[in-house]
Amino acid sequence: MQSFFSHGKLLITGEYVVLDGALSLAIPTKYGQRMEVEFRESDSDNTLTWYSIDSDGETWYREEFLIKESGTELPRSVGLHPTELCNINTVSDALVNILNKACEGNPWFLEGGSYTVRTYLDFPNNWGLGSSSTLICNIAKWAQVDAFELSEASFGGSGYDIAVGMMGGDILYRSSEMWEGYVYQPAFRNQLYFVHLNQKQNSREGIATYRSKPKDNKAIARISELTEELIQCNDFGVFQRLVSEHETIIASMIDMPTVKEKHFPDYPFAIKSLGAWGGDFILACGDESTPQYFKDKGFKTVLSYNDLIK
Repeated sequence: MQSFFSHGKLLITGEYVVLDGALSLAIPTKYGQRMEVEFRESDSDNTLTWYSIDSDGETWYREEFLIKESGTELPRSVGLHPTELCNINTVSDALVNILNKACEGNPWFLEGGSYTVRTYLDFPNNWGLGSSSTLICNIAKWAQVDAFELSEASFGGSGYDIAVGMMGGDILYRSSEMWEGYVYQPAFRNQLYFVHLNQKQNSREGIATYRSKPKDNKAIARISELTEELIQCNDFGVFQRLVSEHETIIASMIDMPTVKEKHFPDYPFAIKSLGAWGGDFILACGDESTPQYFKDKGFKTVLSYNDLIK
């Protein structure tokens, strides 16, 4: 039995503009995805049986694949789908694509027998912490291939989530070729909260929206400066001014209101969107009254910095 684990992620600065090389801060969450692989020798057809298990312990996806002798293709042969939580063809096709790319990167991957794979997600899928990126990282570790190339061949994106998943630590990120480890432990972390907006945002749709707008190199450069200022900041008031300026810049670039303007105009502290705007988690500066404020507004998932961040 082999076991692999990759941490989920949050992009604290640089959403959208990380795609254009802005310096961005990304941090890992305590929650992630575990993958267990069981190998068995087989005298007949070699197969790969895949189970995906959610954070409630429910198997939401099961599929069996035939492994061809060449080891470079995994055409789907038998499919079982016990629930209606997803489109089996879409999930299976995406998984086949990832595994085939891994086989291209390592010709010995999946040779010589049959496999049973079980994936276990620590967090609800709608939290947006990286169900896809942690899967990519775990498969890359198993297949011993480059995770960035595997991601680019499947889901795309900037790659910061892959860097976090593979390294398991905080990172300062520009691109898959330029990133470094970092330890982000702000003195005021007990005044930072993460609030889930009760819906999952499609990152690819957010990226498409951003790409449809004119590129603003001055704004991209300012986000990089804000990231540098933020990681050196030890004053809570200054931190709030920095994240508020960050929000204003991104709002102008994507032509959307800030999350505070849209949902929480009466909130007395700064709020910042994380990742693609419109869903998933937001970062809320605050005090001991913060969790109750958001729960009264109908947002029940409010986690402290220490609850969520590795």
